Order: sequence, then C-alpha cells, then structure tokens
Amino acid sequence: MSTSRRKSSVIAPPSNDSSHLAKLGHKQELQRNFSPLAMLGLAFAILNSWTALSASLSLALPSGGPTSVIWGLVTAGICNLALAASLAEFLSAYPTAGGQYHWVAMISWKEWVPILSWIAGWINVSGWVTLTASGGLLGSQLIVGAISFYHPTYSPQNWHQFLIYIAYTVIAFFINAFANSTLPYITKAAFTWSIAGFVIISITVLACASPTYQTGDFVYRDFINQTGWPDGIAWLLGLLQGGLGLTGYDAVAHMIEEIPNPTVEGPRIMIACVGIGLFTGFIFLSCLLFVLKDVDNVIETANGPLLEIFFDATNSKAGSICLLM
Repeated sequence: MSTSRRKSSVIAPPSNDSSHLAKLGHKQELQRNFSPLAMLGLAFAILNSWTALSASLSLALPSGGPTSVIWGLVTAGICNLALAASLAEFLSAYPTAGGQYHWVAMISWKEWVPILSWIAGWINVSGWVTLTASGGLLGSQLIVGAISFYHPTYSPQNWHQFLIYIAYTVIAFFINAFANSTLPYITKAAFTWSIAGFVIISITVLACASPTYQTGDFVYRDFINQTGWPDGIAWLLGLLQGGLGLTGYDAVAHMIEEIPNPTVEGPRIMIACVGIGLFTGFIFLSCLLFVLKDVDNVIETANGPLLEIFFDATNSKAGSICLLM
C-alpha cells in the first residue's frame, strides 16, 4: 500500500461513523485525524493532573494539610470516575461535538428541550471559559514564582503576571486556530512529556532528599487547619485542589467527531484520562509530601509551593528551576 493510501485511510472518516452521525441528524464536517493516543494526549494535557495538583498545593495545605491533599484527591478521583463513566455512556450513544447540551436535547421532555439545552450549554461554556483562564493563571504564577525565586531582588507586580497570562493565552489561541493539523502531534508529544516528567521528577526529588523524609504518618494522616473555619469545612475547601486536577475530561466529547470509531474509543479515553490522572497525582503528591521540610514555609512562600518543595529536596536553585520546566 502506498504512503498516500495509508494517509487517506487514517484521515478519511469511516462510513459507519458518518452514517451514525447522519442518524443523529448531523453531517460529517471534520476530518477524523486524531488517533486514540492523540486524543488521550489531548484529554490528559487538559487535565494535566499531577501538574495542576502540585501547582495548587496552596489551596489544600492550609485547608486540611496532607490529609486533604492526598485523600481529597482520592475522593475527587472516585467521584470523577463515576461522572466520567456516566458521561461516557452518553458519549457512546450520541458521539457529537455538542456534548452535554445535545445529550440533554436527546433525552429530555420535548417541551423542555430548548430551555434545558440552553442551560446545559451555557453551564458548559462557562466552565470551559473559567478552566481555560485557570490554566493561564497557574502557568503565569509558576513563571513569576520562578523569576522571584532565582532573583530575590525582583519585585513582582500584578501587571507582570497579567502580561505573561496574556502571552500564554494568545499563543494557545494561535496554535488552536491556525495549526489545527499539527494538534494530534502536539498532544501526543504533550502526553509523552507529561508522563516522562512525572517519572523523572518523582525519582529525582526522592533521590536528592534521601535519607531525610517525612514520616508516613505525616503524609497520610496529618491534619492542618489555618482557615479559621471548622475542621470539616476546612477539609471540604481543600477538595478544590483535587477537583481542579481532575476536571475537563469532557473535552473528549467536544472533539469526538475528529476520532475514528468514536462510540468505542471516546468512552475509553474519557475514563482512562481520569484514571491516569488519579494514579499519577496520588504518587506525585505523595513524593512531594515525603520530601517537604517545613510545611508552614511551603504554605507562606511567595515563590509557589511546588518550587519551594523542589528546593527542599534538591537544595539547588538551578535544579529546582530545571524540575519546574
């Protein structure tokens, strides 16, 4: 088989996929040029669980401490796996890019379809707007924190971070708007980079911190409440970290018309990305807590908790910056 024929067999939508869409009242408009691995890379890049969880440690450490960090993630993971399984069931039946608003239209009472679909659609849009904003925010915080960490005389200003945030957002926009054909390669590279980074950083911080580690009792049982709220409320506030690190998996639904065999591959990918996020997040957060030295310093640092923990483990500014990258 020639190279051109192999390419066309990957890109051209299979007839059964197109006919399935036609039965749902939709015409195949998009090329199905995402492989299952590329789509998994896209979903996991959006979740980016272990990175998001570590970058948002400041949410959970003062609101429950290590118990909130670890067991809050497990709680959020179990709940999100249940939600992902539910959404995956809808996705297997109605594999359209509209996602939730279309599913609501398909299963609701006829007279309620317009208002319920409108509500579902706008809730989904609002969620994606805020999630996109939080990605740029965390990225800009890490960059400003790294500069402050390496140059103690630097005095960060709000507008510095805002300009970095704008640059991050504009670059992401141009990639999505004008380099769409390269996205499958980018997402596969992002998935590989993320998993490799998870392994390298976990091993490095444990090796550099040896033999000085926190106890297992501290990592899995210690409770901290610096919020001023009752302990139960504080722990619930700490769940925000676990929720942030395991959200956005419905991206698979909104890209489902760009993957072959969507009724099978889509649900698998949706559940798999949450499972991988929970697994990598649990191990990575455990490693960070084992090498952490002063929890109060990590909570209060202006450099960001992740960078401070890296420095605790490596005792090297250059090494900490390299791990952050």
